[in-house]
Amino acid sequence: MSGPATPALPVTTGPHGGARAAVAESPVAARPRRGRLRGAPVARGLALRQPVAAAAFVAAVAFAAMVVANPVQVVVLLAFNLAVLALSGHLRDSLPYVRIALMVGLFLAVLNPLFSPGGLDVLWEADLGPITITVTVQGIVFGITTALRLTAVILAFALLNVALDPDDQLGLLSRFSFRSGLVLSLASRLFPVLSNDAARIADAQRSRGLELDRGTRRQRAAARVPLLSALLTRSLERAVDIAAAMEARGYGAARRSRWLHRRPWRAADVALAGGGALAAVAVLAGLLTGQTAYDFYPLLDDPWPQLLDPWWLVTLAALVVPAGMALRWSRR
Repeated sequence: MSGPATPALPVTTGPHGGARAAVAESPVAARPRRGRLRGAPVARGLALRQPVAAAAFVAAVAFAAMVVANPVQVVVLLAFNLAVLALSGHLRDSLPYVRIALMVGLFLAVLNPLFSPGGLDVLWEADLGPITITVTVQGIVFGITTALRLTAVILAFALLNVALDPDDQLGLLSRFSFRSGLVLSLASRLFPVLSNDAARIADAQRSRGLELDRGTRRQRAAARVPLLSALLTRSLERAVDIAAAMEARGYGAARRSRWLHRRPWRAADVALAGGGALAAVAVLAGLLTGQTAYDFYPLLDDPWPQLLDPWWLVTLAALVVPAGMALRWSRR
């Protein structure tokens, strides 16, 4: 038995003579859907802020990490970076940057004590022919502090990369060089496509019986060389398609135009940009007045009195308060 008949939709004529079906208005269909797609990432923290404000804030954090030499202050800045990454929900995304920072930092932490003979507290000394290696407490602390400073700088830029949308990052560049921004935008968008093309071409070759995963590394690399020709051909075809699409949209034919999504500046955006500027000024003032100076040789300075330095307190407040506002407030 057939179900109830579905009423036919009336057919109307479109503006260009084409026929189209008129969709009946209903309260459910007319009501706009709110929320987000299932599985879509939730944007929060710096991802919701103005790109200029976020970039200024991250630059101030990186500048402070490069200038400050006190070990305790460096640890505080590193903990601040990790806390912002964790509260923004991007701590897992920053793991590749953390690995790079740890590898480079470990190299510096081991290398500096061996080639920094200064310091009065000698732990180990050895004569290797014409070379004398002296390991001191001051050299070890200097090496560890240098590694932590580098890690804090890397994590600051990791915060910018993982928190801001790539389009927002490239939009900042396009303000200064539109063509460079366009090239980087296309490259960043086509790199995953190129990777997928390479995987599909390799799977197609495997289905035809080509052995790509057997043998030594040299043999596997030689087996994949012919794939480069197909990948290059596909890339050139896609480049021609993109150029044709851009020409069809009138790119370069008249005065430059662009699609611009204007975001209103919120109080959190102003606080983020102002806090970054204030922190940079405070760090620079501390550098010029010598308040951020810390001596490792020949004896370690006491790190605790600098924690009460006015310029350091201003820097810390200018970073923590806007970050708290950016992480707490969301756009309505």
